[in-house]
Amino acid sequence: MNADTRQSVACVSGRRVVDVLNRLDVRSVLLDDPTPLDLACQVDVPLDIDLDDWDAAESALRWLHATRPLDAVFSVYDAHLPLASYLAARLGTRGLDLRAALACHDKIRMRMLLAGGGVRVPDHLPAADPADAAAAARRLGLPVVVKKASGSGGRGSLLCRTAEDVLRAVAVLGPAPLLVERAVEGPEYAVQSITADGRTEVVGILAQHVGPGPRQAETGYDYPSGLSTEKEAEVAAFVTRALAVLGFDHAVSHTQVRLTADGPVLVNVAARPPGGQLCAATERLSGIDLTRAAAEIALGRPVTRGTPTATRVLYRCVTSESPGRAWYDLDGIDAPAVTLDVEPGDTVRSVDDPHGGSYGRIVVYGDDPAELESRYRAVFESLRLRVEPDNQ
Repeated sequence: MNADTRQSVACVSGRRVVDVLNRLDVRSVLLDDPTPLDLACQVDVPLDIDLDDWDAAESALRWLHATRPLDAVFSVYDAHLPLASYLAARLGTRGLDLRAALACHDKIRMRMLLAGGGVRVPDHLPAADPADAAAAARRLGLPVVVKKASGSGGRGSLLCRTAEDVLRAVAVLGPAPLLVERAVEGPEYAVQSITADGRTEVVGILAQHVGPGPRQAETGYDYPSGLSTEKEAEVAAFVTRALAVLGFDHAVSHTQVRLTADGPVLVNVAARPPGGQLCAATERLSGIDLTRAAAEIALGRPVTRGTPTATRVLYRCVTSESPGRAWYDLDGIDAPAVTLDVEPGDTVRSVDDPHGGSYGRIVVYGDDPAELESRYRAVFESLRLRVEPDNQ
């Protein structure tokens, strides 16, 4: 019987990466709480671990590492990035630098590091006690964005145009510590990048559309971004500098940037592939699967680069201007173009609801902008999408 000489990698929570690890032909260890049965059957070593108990996770992984050394520990989920980086540091394996993982998890830490490194971030004040948020908003001047100080973005961030909005945001986001920052005016861009051995390569810049607030949920993306070559180079250099300041060494990243009259301002950095259909769109446009790239970078392998299969994308989220029950018809629809997160008749919130957002995506590819818009309209109209008041 031949010895198993495959590289060995541990992933903290991994539905998005199990298929990738199998294709990479590595010995896979999956830590989850608990490990779903279907995933447990697909990995070499499933571990049911309380992911909030870092000592227990380290003890279990250290025992495995002693019997069969691990080459890397990583995660592609915001909530588990600090644990994965901690385990990698404790075991002495490859993984995202702990400083970078903690900065991505703690927005106050992120802004302190970036500002100290000369990277522009919004003017901000911490509100360790949520009751301090109103005073922070008065000092900064309205409008402001109130965010949870720790964790990922999205539902943890609300735009506030009035003092009453700030009080409502505190009620929604509290009692956790908050970050209050002056709202940044200007178009937003989503920047996808890969960093291997401390060297960053930007693989895509997309124009990002956001809703009317207060959550400013994502409503779509466009590629190309519409920026000039010079402006794209400026944004890419800005993001590369920001990641270096944060200590990125081995990771993929999804960075949000606002472009102001004075230049780029960093809104957020996530040390993971983008969500929704944006990861698939990035692969179509660049030839790089960012989930696979995250595993390859962790293992010290070259990033696999395929041939791009699209030059343009029109990506629109499915939203509603009012709450109610969503109805639609998928008959005759090109299935890959549409992803819906609700069943017909399910209740949805409005896009401007603090807990609302999108409940699906329509993504079309092509080479001609007019053709792209026409295809999108055809798909949207074929859905016969409607939201009816919920009278129950």
